[in-house]
Amino acid sequence: MDPIGGGQFKQAVQQMIEAEKQPIKNLEARKAKEDTRLKLFQEFKSKFSGFDKVLNEISSFKKFRDLKVDLGNGENQVSVTIDKGKAEPGQYLIKIDELAARTSTLSNGFENPDEPFLGIGFINLNLENGESTEIYINENTSSLQGIASAINNTSNSPIRASVIRDDSDPELPWRLLMVGKKEGSTNNIEFPEFYFMDSQKDFYIDEDHESKNASLSIDGFSIESENNDIPNFLPGVNLHLKQANPENPFFITITEDYQKISGKLKGLIDQTNQVLQFITSQNAIDQSTDTTTTFGGDSSLQAVEYKIRNIIHQPYFLNSKNSENASHFFINQIGIEFEKTGQITFREEKFNKALEDNFEGIAQVISGPSGLAQQFRSLIDSYMRSSDGFLTIKEKGLKSRIKDIDDQIDRKTIILEKKKQSLTDKFSRLQATLGQLQSQQQYLSAALPAGGSGGNVISQLMGG
Repeated sequence: MDPIGGGQFKQAVQQMIEAEKQPIKNLEARKAKEDTRLKLFQEFKSKFSGFDKVLNEISSFKKFRDLKVDLGNGENQVSVTIDKGKAEPGQYLIKIDELAARTSTLSNGFENPDEPFLGIGFINLNLENGESTEIYINENTSSLQGIASAINNTSNSPIRASVIRDDSDPELPWRLLMVGKKEGSTNNIEFPEFYFMDSQKDFYIDEDHESKNASLSIDGFSIESENNDIPNFLPGVNLHLKQANPENPFFITITEDYQKISGKLKGLIDQTNQVLQFITSQNAIDQSTDTTTTFGGDSSLQAVEYKIRNIIHQPYFLNSKNSENASHFFINQIGIEFEKTGQITFREEKFNKALEDNFEGIAQVISGPSGLAQQFRSLIDSYMRSSDGFLTIKEKGLKSRIKDIDDQIDRKTIILEKKKQSLTDKFSRLQATLGQLQSQQQYLSAALPAGGSGGNVISQLMGG
């Protein structure tokens, strides 16, 4: 019931409550800005997450240095892997006379590899542990495939058996090949003895080869190897022999891989530029920029930029190749410089030239105990520590302000709800009172003589 009409009581309550909501709306607007700043700062913080990986790659001399191998015309004869922590640059002349071989035998040929034509019998096989065993062959397994499976399924068998096709004799193409599992002359083995009865065809060894060592030379000195895989052929250099070609010796050349090394340092520069680019973008403000939602002019970000610049500009110690004394060295001498844009540029050719002139000295500047990588590591750690790191503290501060605003909004919302209820109750009582007056007016209007003055008084009280 709305005795005034038009819902004016309800509108009045809503207008009063809306006026009381303004402080809450102001707080919500502040929170929205703080939320924007928090997301922006978390984006800034994420720029530091990649430093650990790039710094780890240049954190020591072993990690900083990378080596590459040039096999010249020997790529078909060998493959090489290196341990960059043990290998040293150098060049070696290699000639491969013979590959290491395993003991092997080849049987005579048969028409069908799956036909059990050998009757029954057994195979006397010497095992790897020095013992011997007899493998029984029945009339169902006396085929080439059956014999191969029986040998391969025997525990500690020193050989591997296979059925192969040899079309040099198209009528009898199938043969049993048995090969020792280990190369080298010391691994020469005695092959099985075969005894069969009631066989439809003779079975015998047609051809055999003894195991032998690989034969090769390095810088004119002949050496042998039991295996074609030669670990630590040189310190940190593992050699795999693929083909013998004594008529074509070749060089193995091991050198520093400047391209990979440059890539590691470039990774650090790129990661640093992401941080600097963020700071630069925040400071690019004009009259229309809302600095309440950005970090333009933020002193803490300016301090980050200052410390990074200081690391690049400060002197380092360089050990000279021709002197025991260390001299001051600046990073711009190896091509790391600041541009006018505030970004760091990396001149790779200049860096590679410095490596050629004094590799160990430059490595010390970058990866030494007081080098560039360690300076960055100390700075980044001071920012990223979970307890007292700058980034952690700054993020906690932003979250704390947002929580404080949320608490204020909650408190004011509770007060507003109570005030709304109070106003609603008051207007409800007023509405009921006016309703009673309206009813009395109607009653009096009907009871009093026409033209009396009572009705006019009631109408005046009701606003009529």
